[in-house]
Amino acid sequence: MISCKELNILSKEIKIKNKYKESDAKIKIYGLTAGRGFHWQKEISASYWGSLIIKIYDSNLLVYNEIFLEQYLMCVSTSEMSEKCPTEFLKAQTIIARSWFLANKEKKHSSLGFDICNDDCCQRYHGCNHISSHSIESAKSTRGKVLAHKGMICDARYSKSCGGISEDYENVWQGEPVPYLRSINDYINDKTPFCSSKKIDESFLKNYIGNVDENGKYYRWQIELSKKGIIKNVYKTLKIKIFDITSLVPIKKGKSARIAKLEIRYLNELNKNKSIILNSEYEIRKVLSKDFLFSSAFEIEEVKDGYLLNGRGWGHGVGLCQIGALSMALEKYDHNQILSHYYSNTNIISLYK
Repeated sequence: MISCKELNILSKEIKIKNKYKESDAKIKIYGLTAGRGFHWQKEISASYWGSLIIKIYDSNLLVYNEIFLEQYLMCVSTSEMSEKCPTEFLKAQTIIARSWFLANKEKKHSSLGFDICNDDCCQRYHGCNHISSHSIESAKSTRGKVLAHKGMICDARYSKSCGGISEDYENVWQGEPVPYLRSINDYINDKTPFCSSKKIDESFLKNYIGNVDENGKYYRWQIELSKKGIIKNVYKTLKIKIFDITSLVPIKKGKSARIAKLEIRYLNELNKNKSIILNSEYEIRKVLSKDFLFSSAFEIEEVKDGYLLNGRGWGHGVGLCQIGALSMALEKYDHNQILSHYYSNTNIISLYK
């Protein structure tokens, strides 16, 4: 249903101007895909503030949302995690979402004419579906605040669960080391990681994770991959034909035990030994499993007709660990303490009021 004050139809473009009300978004879109390409991919509907521009792109409809930054940020924290999360977590999440946006806008999707997308490729933005007065106030109280390093806005990366140890930036994205995105142990006093199931029981966690996230094991997980399944997915993603896999060999690991480079050794159709090198944690997660692995932090055990992966964490593991930060907030750490724990050599500055 659309309730708007202005509807303009131009050549191959429709613009819908919504009459903005914080408590009553009027534009709802059905059939959106959340978690594109990841194991939690699903179809959702979402309501939006601001204006929508609908264009034809590659035989599909591409929907743009024009919205004020602070309105957008009110929605990000409760798209990434639940509106039931503690206030100090929502404050921390909003500050890093603002920082990440301002550090990265126009970098990923400029060719398509928008700043960032609405999904995990950038950061989750599922409209106003899950906001509350609690989450709105948390965003308003941090208005204009960003994380900074030597006066520059931080590219504040984050993921769902580091698995107990976060990862260095360069082991995930292969760029130069970033001073504030360094590997840390996810604890302060008792050496029990904040994200561990001892700190926050995973049956309890379902109350706080994002609405599109899967209920399951985040801290430690196990999955069995058949050789046939890997062979099929290698062809799907890389267009390389494999007759039989002989071994999976980690070549490089980061401090969190995330595999940054992995070799697939195999026999081709002529029974000759060949190999494929997967050069990033993202590629490893995508190529080994059709459902996209939770993380690349896993040990490999050979079993009949396949491999058993004993893994830890969910996501790339760089920067803030959302489940760890949630655990800290539940233990009454404030947002400043949470951010200083995950981002060394940083401070919070105010860009505007």
